[in-house]
Amino acid sequence: IIAYADVSNELTTLDSTFAGKNWQWHGTQTSVAAAGNGRLSDGVYRGLASESTLVLVKVSENGRITEDNIERGLHWILQNRSQYNIRILNISLAGDEDVPCSRSVIDKLAERAVGEGIVVVAAAGNSSEHHSIPPANSPNVITVGGYSDNNRLDEKLELYHSNFGQTVDGTLKPELIAPAMCVAAPILLGTPAFDRAEALSRLIAAPNYELPQLFKQLHAKSGLTSDLLRLGGATMRGEIESALKQHKVVATHYQHVDGTSFAAPIVSSIAAQMIEANPSLTPGAIKNILISTADRIANAPVLRQGYG
Repeated sequence: IIAYADVSNELTTLDSTFAGKNWQWHGTQTSVAAAGNGRLSDGVYRGLASESTLVLVKVSENGRITEDNIERGLHWILQNRSQYNIRILNISLAGDEDVPCSRSVIDKLAERAVGEGIVVVAAAGNSSEHHSIPPANSPNVITVGGYSDNNRLDEKLELYHSNFGQTVDGTLKPELIAPAMCVAAPILLGTPAFDRAEALSRLIAAPNYELPQLFKQLHAKSGLTSDLLRLGGATMRGEIESALKQHKVVATHYQHVDGTSFAAPIVSSIAAQMIEANPSLTPGAIKNILISTADRIANAPVLRQGYG
């Protein structure tokens, strides 16, 4: 992380001594989905662009994201683009109003960013009943919908319920789809969810002879009731496994997350690899390469998946 800015001035430093808030989870996870180094999993859950340098711009304020703050964030990116050599902008959020690009300041700033050499990638949104809204409706932004492989290599791909269709300007979105389910992301440190995942992971890894005693120590943090002690080891272990599945915990510090918010940074991480291979690529060239090499899911509506 080479720079950090909070346009709301709510959290002006990344000092790790501050207690984490639940609403900070989303930005942490989207950043890590693209460029995390996987340190808490010995590299297993690192992002595709794990050697990238990051500039983090926080636009939330007490858990809320306003169009004014998105606008401020985009201005900050444009003002600092040269200083930090910002080549890719991932936007896993959206404005409030469904308006034409000509009436959206957010769209205008996103288009300006592309014009100044930044690849802008935006999440399409998570409702198949609607089309994408600013900035994901911008013509030159790469808008990313989602698919699911059900966390299996041999599984047939299925479309995620992401936004799609003709925008108010007549642009068809999304252009691409990427994994939007079963994406591994870190659990936010210092939250009850982190303590629960850690406790459940310790319990499931314990041998049978240690499990009852360890359960007495950890059941409160794990979210399981002490009554399980009376039901025997096999039942107890089954309940622990069910709790891990329910909370989507896939490793001590990681869980599965869903949404186009995580599909977008995966595309951003691929764009980062492309720039590493050829730094002279323009945003237009990167978009053209991505859409021309994408594979469509067979027997799925083209309108919902774009180029695939």
